[in-house]
Amino acid sequence: MNVRQEIFFALELPFRERLALERTVFEGGRGPRVAVVSGVHGDELEGLYVCHRLAAWLEQLAKQRPDALLGQVELYPALNPLGLDTLRRSVPIYDVDLNRSFPGRADGLLPHRVADAAMRALAGAALVVDIHASNVYLREIPQVRIARAFEGGLVPLARRMNLDLIWVHEAATVLENTIAHSLNARGVPCLVVEMGVGMRVTPSFAEQVVLGILHAWRALGVLADDVAIDPATHTPYIAHDGNVHYLNAEVSGVFVPSAAHWMALGERQLLGRIVSPLRGDVLAEVRSPVEGVLFTLREYPLVYEGSLLARIMETRR
Repeated sequence: MNVRQEIFFALELPFRERLALERTVFEGGRGPRVAVVSGVHGDELEGLYVCHRLAAWLEQLAKQRPDALLGQVELYPALNPLGLDTLRRSVPIYDVDLNRSFPGRADGLLPHRVADAAMRALAGAALVVDIHASNVYLREIPQVRIARAFEGGLVPLARRMNLDLIWVHEAATVLENTIAHSLNARGVPCLVVEMGVGMRVTPSFAEQVVLGILHAWRALGVLADDVAIDPATHTPYIAHDGNVHYLNAEVSGVFVPSAAHWMALGERQLLGRIVSPLRGDVLAEVRSPVEGVLFTLREYPLVYEGSLLARIMETRR
């Protein structure tokens, strides 16, 4: 097994600075080539830890069974290093969402050049996993989000990913400029994994995702069939626009949850209360409108009228 760290795109910046995008390549046999991408948004750190754990696993494999890597693995932990350096979701200076800049242009502005370089680097991969965290306001259980246009080819892959939820949704026009949509449109299978919360790392979620990625790699023939991998621990629900319910705040205040993340809920079950910071009043009770499971929960307690508090997947239809 050959392991190398390399720069796949570089650009000179003002003030004698230099932008360099790096990847780590684990090269084994002539089997399928796969990749993991993260750091597209500078305030999402969950994927960086997943890349670390995958690198550690592969480095251990290189010592113990280098022949078991039948294909090639590429890790791209930080596609937006300027955003990561400044803890900004967008690309600094340009104030552009990198994940709305794909497929990019080689002669465009910096975000479009980065997008173009990533598309070129990932061309021909058998599977790309694009890892995201939520924002600082919400916590998400590990899930795969798939545009309905690509449902047929991606759902079988997603079922192997050891995640809690596969959410098949209608793609809005803006999503056509994401890395996932652009890769899938060009015939490169790309799964969008979302988990955790912005500006944080959730090690338990990362380990769950790492295990799922290893299972997917083995199924694709990237890893030998006899490689020892722990059994999968999660079986996903299938969510779609018709069975996902959004709960929004009716009033402004401080949201205090009483339900646990990924908890099975009964109809009208209490999820939490919105309280007044000025008085001892409970301004509103938040209850589940259906029987289901809670897969999105408010993390940041201060809310305003209309703020998203939770998402529930209905299980009784």
